[in-house]
Amino acid sequence: MPDAVESIIPTGEGVFLIRDVSANTPESHKPAWNAARNPGSRGGRLLGVAGPAMLIRCAHQFSRPLLRIEPLDAEPGDAEPPWQWEPPAVLTLPTGRVKVDIYEEGIPDIMLDIPVGPGPGAYGIRLGHTGRTDMQTRAAEVERDTQTADTATSIAAWRTLDGIEQYILRVWPIAIDT
Repeated sequence: MPDAVESIIPTGEGVFLIRDVSANTPESHKPAWNAARNPGSRGGRLLGVAGPAMLIRCAHQFSRPLLRIEPLDAEPGDAEPPWQWEPPAVLTLPTGRVKVDIYEEGIPDIMLDIPVGPGPGAYGIRLGHTGRTDMQTRAAEVERDTQTADTATSIAAWRTLDGIEQYILRVWPIAIDT
């Protein structure tokens, strides 16, 4: 089984995608965006999964979370604390390899091509998160404390929050009954 990878990642306005490396068009991402929407509102859910992509909404637009991706051979056991776990979902991966995407430069190289299983197919996923409330609280403090600060001071203050918000994605191959 491939090794787990982890890194602090940038986000695009507090959002990031984990998607199959071949799903490189906005049309292939749109179902995940739609799955993360709250119908009838401008708000969205933390997680949207559809087809080859999943969208994660962070606690704040300037979040830079720690993301760990763990490829597994089989479905994991009970979800342990301190993680808060989202319900299991299924990703359909045409290559069996994923990447993190924010539609901008800056994603660490180890997050650009991650083998998660034996190849093309369906994969079960479990997403756990922690630190979201702490990130929101600390972000409000940084916003308050840097209102009149210069750019360098503001950026430095925001970087002190890197990794407070954390995500773990467990991925394993599954058989789909047809």
